[in-house]
Amino acid sequence: MFRYTLLAALVAPLVSTASANDCPTAQTAKLGFVLEQQGATAEVRPAPNHFVHVVNSYPSGKKQHVVYYRGFFPISRFDDTARSINIPVSDLRTVFPLELKARRAITYALAQPDKVGALVSLELTVTGQEQFQLGACSYNVLIVRNRYLNAEGKVTSEVTDLYSPDLGFVLAKRYEEGGGRQTTVKYQSIKPLGKTSPL
Repeated sequence: MFRYTLLAALVAPLVSTASANDCPTAQTAKLGFVLEQQGATAEVRPAPNHFVHVVNSYPSGKKQHVVYYRGFFPISRFDDTARSINIPVSDLRTVFPLELKARRAITYALAQPDKVGALVSLELTVTGQEQFQLGACSYNVLIVRNRYLNAEGKVTSEVTDLYSPDLGFVLAKRYEEGGGRQTTVKYQSIKPLGKTSPL
């Protein structure tokens, strides 16, 4: 019995170290990584000029391709049934880098293959930062408060992004509920692209 207890004590640190070593970093994230959530996966691949290509795969077999600017602002979204593109009117390059207390604004039009919609304004404010746990990995994330306004200046929705500057991607979204409650929708695990989960 003592031998098994000792073996478990010796193996545990090795397992945690191996898991930590598999956590994508600011350097390795440039090679891509995979996020997982309840059977769905997002393969994140950096592209030239600060664009990021993401392939979302769902348990149903459906795949969706999304292109982001710096892993934050969605440019296009394509799947078997729908296609949409956000056409920026603002210069997205002026939004980054994001830093504490930064305030930025983006104006864009939501377009589909057969029509272009009205202009939308996105006001974003970096309100703070926190340590965010993603499976065995931990990342410092910026808390980015987003307000969407229509062409008349009326707020249509609000959401908070938890954005990792090291990974260059949004790891979770936080929604305000009634009574001051919050709901956080986040990925459950992360691994380098090409790595498979242990059996």
